[in-house]
Amino acid sequence: MEADGDLLHGLDPHQRQAVTIDQHPLAIIAAAGSGKTTVLTRRIAERVRTGSADADHVVALTFTRQAATELRSRLGKLGVRGTGLRVGTFHAVAHSVLRQRWADLSRRPPTLVVNKQRLLSDVLGSADAGEAHAVAAEIDWARATLTEPERYGPAARAHGRSSHVSADRVATAMADYAVLKKRRGVIDFDDLLADCAAELRRDRQYAAGVRWRFRHFFVDEFQDLNPLQAGLLDAWRNGRPDICVVGDPRQAIYGWNGSDPTLLEHVERTLPGVTIVRLRTNYRSTPQVVAAAAHVLGSSHGDDTVSARPDGPAVRWLAAGDERDEAAQIATIARDHRAPGTRWASIGVLTRTNAQLSVIADGLARLHIPVALPAAGLRPALDADAASLINDARRLRNPTELTAWGVDLAEGIEGRPATAAATEVAQAVRRFVGEMPGGDGSAFADWFMVGAAQPAADAVELLTFHAAKGREWRTVIVAGFETDLVPHYSARGRDARTEEHRLAHVALSRATEHLVVTWATERNGRPTGPSELTPAPTPDDGLIVRAVATPVVSGAAIDASAVAALASLHAWRDRAARAAQLPAHSICSDAVLRKLAQTLPAALDDTIRLAGLGPSSAGRLGPRHHAAVEAARATTGAASAPAAQAPPGPANLDESSQSMSTITGA
Repeated sequence: MEADGDLLHGLDPHQRQAVTIDQHPLAIIAAAGSGKTTVLTRRIAERVRTGSADADHVVALTFTRQAATELRSRLGKLGVRGTGLRVGTFHAVAHSVLRQRWADLSRRPPTLVVNKQRLLSDVLGSADAGEAHAVAAEIDWARATLTEPERYGPAARAHGRSSHVSADRVATAMADYAVLKKRRGVIDFDDLLADCAAELRRDRQYAAGVRWRFRHFFVDEFQDLNPLQAGLLDAWRNGRPDICVVGDPRQAIYGWNGSDPTLLEHVERTLPGVTIVRLRTNYRSTPQVVAAAAHVLGSSHGDDTVSARPDGPAVRWLAAGDERDEAAQIATIARDHRAPGTRWASIGVLTRTNAQLSVIADGLARLHIPVALPAAGLRPALDADAASLINDARRLRNPTELTAWGVDLAEGIEGRPATAAATEVAQAVRRFVGEMPGGDGSAFADWFMVGAAQPAADAVELLTFHAAKGREWRTVIVAGFETDLVPHYSARGRDARTEEHRLAHVALSRATEHLVVTWATERNGRPTGPSELTPAPTPDDGLIVRAVATPVVSGAAIDASAVAALASLHAWRDRAARAAQLPAHSICSDAVLRKLAQTLPAALDDTIRLAGLGPSSAGRLGPRHHAAVEAARATTGAASAPAAQAPPGPANLDESSQSMSTITGA
């Protein structure tokens, strides 16, 4: 165990307080890059060193196996070890507790569902994969929020859930799915949590034994807890105050999946008597990155984070013609940002949706840049090849058979080369044997399903904003930062829109040094434009460089005085779209905004003509458009150009083909 001085070495005053304060419960509100994992592991080590906690009775809960592996590794380096030390995800810890319970009762462990959607297809009596996927998502949300089938419909409406499957069909499928699982003797991931809590309620003596083992609780990413997880945590704690939670309300991004960010936002209610310590200094990212990440939060969350690093390069905001132009641009940026001697893996490309990733991967491949895409089919559903191998593994009766099987997979069976799925599973077997030397094939299969970590590769990583949570790269390229994607058009209501701001904050704050944000002016053949979260042009403060394509009207570049007018009109359109809960382009196209910004007509009739409003909509929409034009004129102080100078045709939408001008913004 390291000495007190070693544990506190290099910590700032707030971090020291978080490590040493003798208060329970404790909540550490840690901004992105503020060293929360360092603080969490050193607090555990400090408590073990002082004797206020016993390592054999520590439970450290995380949300990913990768985070658990990192936590366990750091604790080991700090000398924190113990046969009873529990470090893992909620599902992994619950599973280990249940396996011991089943062994004690001589019960045969139920099988974890390998492919939930396949089971749901049987329930639904349909081969429609899209329907099974949609129902699975709704069942996951309902289980996370403790919503019973008979309450699903009203609860889904109250939370703004939208699905192409009717509420009655989802509710019926939920009930039938539970019956089918019981009949086939299988359980899913949510059952691990629910069954673990149920066992504690069912048997007081058993509960007392578990609570004797689990005494000191440390919970990472507390803002991501859902009611199901919170219920299990409460069952383990049973009201005892010895708990330390770490998290950041600004990074709460899983409300769509059932998490309850109010557990941390109102932690005083969640943990009565809690002491709060705030970590505001970002040691990971440059001031430029911190400023950009703070900007996208808007007024929904104040961000007082400061960077401890020296100034870095300006954040770049770049436009492209369409998604393929954007992909080519990203590939060039990635190539140029790979400094000699650095790894491709130091670059991450992040998108709002999975659908955007394949085009970007193709663009990188054209420049022969290696790409790491999210593992196909892993957790909670496996692809067919991996699922078949996991089922085969369950038949292996001891560690020796499992190890030999893993070797066969890696080398290829019967002279055939190993498939990608076989290689991945073989690597997982090696990691499992190292972690759990006595485990058999069934234990390995469950371990794999609960969330085996993926092997690292030297490749540019392509991930969604959600999947990037907890990660960092030297260079981050945030792609598709545009209307209807950021915020996503499906976000309805204030809470959903606020979460979209937090999601953008998470994406931008993953960069340590270089941050590039890109968008397209056309996607899937439809005009689009920069997100409402993109900084508007303002006087240069040296923090952000916004490189945008010079807007064009009838072959002539829009003059500098009209740039601010265009920004004002964009802001008006975004506000109108949010109020109407419609996509921005439904209010007014980019081409129309550019024509209005160029001419700023003084007469209402001219505004109606330039906006292309027909007789039926001119009376209703014309005054609104003209009021926006008047506001733009007031903002810029520009004189109105004669309406006759306005071009009769639409503006050139391919802005990326024009010369680039650099505009600074905050």
